[in-house]
Formats: sequence, structure tokens, C-alpha cells
Amino acid sequence: MRSILRNAHKYLSLTFGLLWILQAATGVILVFRGELDDALLRGPAQPLAPAQFGVEVAKLADKEATSRLTYIMASEGSRNRFDLLFTDKNERTRTLRVDGTGSVLRERPLDYDYPAPGLFQTAHDFHETLFAGDRGKWFLGLSGTLLLSNLLLGLKLAWPARGQAWRRVLLPGTTGAFSANVYKWHRALGLMLVVPAIVIVSCGVLQEWPPDSWLGVETPVPRSANAAQTSVYPLGAALATALARYPDASLGLIEMPSADNAYYRIRLRQPGELRRVYGTTTVYVDAHDGSVLLDRDAFKLPLNEKITNAFYPIHTGEFAGLAGRVMVFCSGLSLLTMAALGASMWWTRRARQRPSNSLRTQTAPR
Repeated sequence: MRSILRNAHKYLSLTFGLLWILQAATGVILVFRGELDDALLRGPAQPLAPAQFGVEVAKLADKEATSRLTYIMASEGSRNRFDLLFTDKNERTRTLRVDGTGSVLRERPLDYDYPAPGLFQTAHDFHETLFAGDRGKWFLGLSGTLLLSNLLLGLKLAWPARGQAWRRVLLPGTTGAFSANVYKWHRALGLMLVVPAIVIVSCGVLQEWPPDSWLGVETPVPRSANAAQTSVYPLGAALATALARYPDASLGLIEMPSADNAYYRIRLRQPGELRRVYGTTTVYVDAHDGSVLLDRDAFKLPLNEKITNAFYPIHTGEFAGLAGRVMVFCSGLSLLTMAALGASMWWTRRARQRPSNSLRTQTAPR
């Protein structure tokens, strides 16, 4: 039985190992991508001024002849910088990075011409979709499920036998042959990593295969009484309306009005929410008269919705602040180290078998 588990663990790792390594590597890059991206971007970081911000953004949107402003997203590295997402008729999106007064700091594509969107956005899209949209998400969900099963197989194989000291297993030292040390440290790292890795991978799978329908999550959507009319209510005023309801909150995301949805969907982050930037407190403001159509406080959401909203911040470590993000970062590095040790172990054993295989070939009867 143990040999079957060992072979399953080995061949799963050899088959999907490269993909898992790339997922871990891009995950490590993304942990602090917001801070790194903003640190590399020169220019002002003016605080958000809703009225002026709305006016300047409206001017930028009016200049667009072939694209429509669809979203405004907060930068993940600074409370004072935001991304304006413009989508053209071919569903390609480009982004303008602006400060809190609407001054443009940078322009680049968002979801095409890779790697033109930059290292961090390219790593993000690979990590979440493999550049293949919903098909990529489905495949990554399958890959994550197999990785989860492989972690459980590894845990079973690495678990100390009865009477074996845990301290000796977790701190194996460096005495003995190289191949033995590689195995011992691969085992030790696996035992130390496996619990956070199982949690991180499980939440990652649930991001790719959302369980909303299983949990009965039904997010209400408001209806505007004047959906057919042209939107007239200013962005800055709508933003001020939302922030007035939650004075201590910060802006996370704005979905702009469209022909189908004549309202601003404004996501805010209140202090204490699990998400670091994109909170789940949401205010829907009518795009015609500025009335609040729906107000959803993150702390008053149904339990099933709170559960689904928790998967992403647990996957990224955001739920535990800086310490949680550092833990995810170290877990990713440990997974990469384990992969290197596992590959070294497989290569060493394979090299040992070559002489005996060659000898059998030479001495075989003709």
C-alpha cells in the first residue's frame, strides 16, 4: 500500500510539477505586488478628493472615442492611487493609473499584448486564468484539487512512525549522504508546510470553482426606475454619497453605469473587514438622481455570503494582516524549495538506476 501511495505522489508531482511551480512562483510575486508596483511608479500620490476626482475622470472618459469607462479600482499599494479601466468594442481593456485628484500617472494595456501590462499584472493573469479565461480557471481548479490530494498523500507518507521523535524528523540535520539529506529535508519541509498549504490551496480552488450556488448565495441586485434614461448624476457626487454612509471606509472599486445597469456600484472597505483593499461593503447609487438604491454593510451580510467572501483573503493571507501575507509568502517559497528537493531526489535515484540498466543491456543474451 505504501509503495502505491509513493508512486502516486511521485507521478502526480512529475506530471503537474511544472504548473504547480509556476503557480507558486507567481503567487509569491503577487503577495506584495501592490506595494512594489506603486513603489516603482513615480508621480504624486494626492489623497482622494471625490468632487475633483469625479470631474477629472469624467473629462478623461469624454475624450474616449472607441472605449467606455467600465470600472475604477483602487491601487493595492496606495490609498491615493486608482486604476481607470477602459474597455473597447473587442472587449480589450486598458488602464490609466491616476492619483486622488484624477491626474494621470501611467497608461498600459490590462488584459492583452502580454507582457505589456507589466510583470505583476502578467503574473496575476497567469496565476488566475493561465491567460485562458474561464477555461483556464476550470483547469486551475482541477490542478489545485490534484495538488491538494498530493499534499495529503505526502502527509501520509511523511508522518512519523509510532515512537519516532518529532524533533528528529522536523530538524534532521545535515549529517549523512547527500541523497539522504535531500529526502529528510523534503520530508521535514512538507510536514511544516502542509497545514497552511492545504488551507491556501483549498481556498484557491474555491476561487476557481466558486461554491456560491452550493451555499445558496444570492446577491440582490437593485433596479433603477429610469434605466432607459441617460445617466446624469456626477461620479464625484455618487462617490461622496457612498462615503458619507461609511465615513471611516476607503474606496475599493466602482462599477460605472451601463445601458443595463443605471447605477454606480461602489465597493468600500470598512476597518475590520478581511479584505485588505477591495472590501465587500457595497452601496448602489442611482445614476439619474443620486438616490441610494441598496446599501450592503459587510458586517451585516448573511453568513453564507460572509463565508464565500472569506476564501480570497484567506488564500492571500490578507485576513491576518501583514503576518498572514508573510506566512503565504514563506509558504510559497517553501513549496518551491520542496519542489526543488523532490526533483533532486528523483534525479538522483534515476541516475543510480542508469548503470545497472546499462549493465543489464550489455550482458543480455543476443
